[in-house]
Amino acid sequence: MTEKKPAKTGNDDILFAAEESTVTETEPSKLPPWKLLIVDDEKDVHNMTKMVLSDYSYKNAGLKFLHAYSGMEAKEVIKDHPDCACVLLDVVMETSHAGLEVARFIRQEAKNSNIRIILRTGQPGKAPEKKIILDYDINDYKEKTELTSQKLFTAITTAIRSFEHLTHLEKQKKEIADKNKRLNEEIARRIVAESNLAKYNKSLEQMIKDKKMRLEEALSALKTAEEELKQSRDHRLMADFTSKAARRLDEPAEEVMNNLTTIEGYRSDMTELIDKYKKLLHLINTSKSLRETNDTRTRIEEIKEFRQTTDMDRILAHYPEIINSSIQGIGLISKTAAEIRRIIQDSNGAPTPLSVKHTIEKALAEVLTIQTRNIDVQTDFEEIPEIEASQGALVNAFKAVLKNSFQAMGPQGFVSISVGRENSDIVVTISDTGKGISEEDLPRVFDPYFSAQKEDATGLGLFVAKSVISNHRGTIEIESTRGEGTTVTITLPSDSPA
Repeated sequence: MTEKKPAKTGNDDILFAAEESTVTETEPSKLPPWKLLIVDDEKDVHNMTKMVLSDYSYKNAGLKFLHAYSGMEAKEVIKDHPDCACVLLDVVMETSHAGLEVARFIRQEAKNSNIRIILRTGQPGKAPEKKIILDYDINDYKEKTELTSQKLFTAITTAIRSFEHLTHLEKQKKEIADKNKRLNEEIARRIVAESNLAKYNKSLEQMIKDKKMRLEEALSALKTAEEELKQSRDHRLMADFTSKAARRLDEPAEEVMNNLTTIEGYRSDMTELIDKYKKLLHLINTSKSLRETNDTRTRIEEIKEFRQTTDMDRILAHYPEIINSSIQGIGLISKTAAEIRRIIQDSNGAPTPLSVKHTIEKALAEVLTIQTRNIDVQTDFEEIPEIEASQGALVNAFKAVLKNSFQAMGPQGFVSISVGRENSDIVVTISDTGKGISEEDLPRVFDPYFSAQKEDATGLGLFVAKSVISNHRGTIEIESTRGEGTTVTITLPSDSPA
């Protein structure tokens, strides 16, 4: 049952004891007012409090009064105004502990530790100060009979000052968290930058050596160019031969398929013929007049002997298996021919001026659309000149390397892609933090149909990549440490000077 407050008499109608009030003139407020929530079921308490604090100012900011006449109403106001600085909270309202329930709601449900709670009661026996301070997170406890206007001023100022301090600390905490986040991001960027700087330093040392070497090899440059031309010519001749061979694979495959179809027809005819022989033998065996002639007996014996020496049932049972096996073999030949033709097409695409940076971005975008892992990709692309190359072929080469990097990692990982120049060459580096390649498998990674990633892989990815890079007079190298990751370095020649 709700316990009612006793009726007020005499001086209880005066909310604040007599005291000279001092009014301090303040400058016009430049800050938003401090929100003060008054929670009391007596309307006079609201009016008197508002009147006493009407000229209140702290740091040139006044008060904005919020009103609630019950515990339930107070909870709704707190929800709508979580930035309230202070609440003057009566204990006994619709229930004898309604105010304490509001205090519990603020701290535990609303999770608001900044708002300052001043418990103001006219019935201290209902809420003993010591027990309330121990059991609830209350910031101040005042009895209405002792609360003069000056004491109210002091309590409000202390509460607002504490609220301001807490909100300032909260803001600083958030700023520190944001700074820590930015610092971590900057550290990550600097780690990548330091790694690239180490590569650039190494490249600079190598460039000096290369300059000296090129001066010494100036006389042999013509011979080297002639050798490259010969290799390119031989490569194109081999590609042309392989292309023709791939086309020729389809022709016997089709012919054998037709032959198998014919054999299947023969099998059907043979089955029918044997069935007719069975019927003839049955007719002879059931006809005494036919069975008694010498010629009939001779033919019957021949059929019986043929039946005994030839396991026709076994032949007929295995015929479908042999034919199906042959069909699967022909299908494998056709699939192999298609793979060879695709590799040749990738290797012999018409060269056009293209940007290596844009080509890698295109390959990366296609790979990202089909992978589901949480992979962090870091790129570092220098401004480099265009080269003459087959874009389709290079996209497939880069995709093959990127797919291997993504497949080498678990649910998450890190891939770093950089493009730069060493002398007149363009160098593409793709590194991952995957499981790495064992020393036994590393020499075989470029072999066709070899794959250490998963059983259903074709094993042609890196083989195709190396074929494409070689056809563009480039090189591809792999360094890997088991359990740490893999780095693939692709070098492509550029006609533009460094």
